[in-house]
Amino acid sequence: MRYRYGRICGCCLLLALALPVLAAAGQGAFYLVSTGVGDADNMSVRAWRTIERADVVLAMQPEQAREKYAELLKDKPVHPAGHGLFGRMPQRLVATSAQGGRQPGPAAAPELADQQEQTRKIIRDAVAAGKTVVLLDSGDPTIYGPQTGYLREFADLAPQVIPGISSFNAANAALGRGITEGRPSRSVILTAAASKTPNAPAGYHGRDSLTELAKSQSTLVFFTMGLNLPDVVAQLKTSYPADTPIALVLHAGSAARQRVVRATLDSIVAQLGDEPLPFEHLIYVGDFLR
Repeated sequence: MRYRYGRICGCCLLLALALPVLAAAGQGAFYLVSTGVGDADNMSVRAWRTIERADVVLAMQPEQAREKYAELLKDKPVHPAGHGLFGRMPQRLVATSAQGGRQPGPAAAPELADQQEQTRKIIRDAVAAGKTVVLLDSGDPTIYGPQTGYLREFADLAPQVIPGISSFNAANAALGRGITEGRPSRSVILTAAASKTPNAPAGYHGRDSLTELAKSQSTLVFFTMGLNLPDVVAQLKTSYPADTPIALVLHAGSAARQRVVRATLDSIVAQLGDEPLPFEHLIYVGDFLR
């Protein structure tokens, strides 16, 4: 009798432990997944596994995603995610230039509303049907990422963010320096200098002007997004010595294309001349580069 009672209790315990798992198995899930930056092998194992078990995928550029991650995506449906589709910055449409770079352009209101509605339906219907939905993004999706609006729009679905290597991480590695080792300041400021870019939110009047940020002579890291380099340099020289080192990291994380340009605030504009800069580049300014 004691043996039978023990078996019954053991079975009840196993069933109790299994119930949350069984319940979860019937629920859908929504993930914002970073694929890393640059080369495909910069993706984390966790991101790979999440994409592998996805039923529905969204990507800013579906065809490019299919080509780059063919082994993972296989025959999964891949839908367009847009650029800042649910974001607070001006929404953009993304086209591919002849050189293969990303060329965001303004989205027309009716087209934007249609895509938002279609995307809501795709995600909500899939999650309601118990499917796993993955939205692909590159770098760190939460640092000046165009897709963070999805986290607010679908907050009721408890979306999870799968982190990845940012262009910031990859560029730090390319520089091969401790970026917190500046002499005037050991702080690092990440900025997009929002009031100076085409992507600035309408009516933005933040306190993070370059003049204010430069006062501490901390290391500055610019997520460029259309910055005018000569204008930035001119403003920085009001607080930093003219011989302060500056470095541009182009195509961070790409073994074949990654490149570092080193100069000073005094020499960088002349050194670059008319050379066009790619969309994918970061600017570092600070004493740590000496």
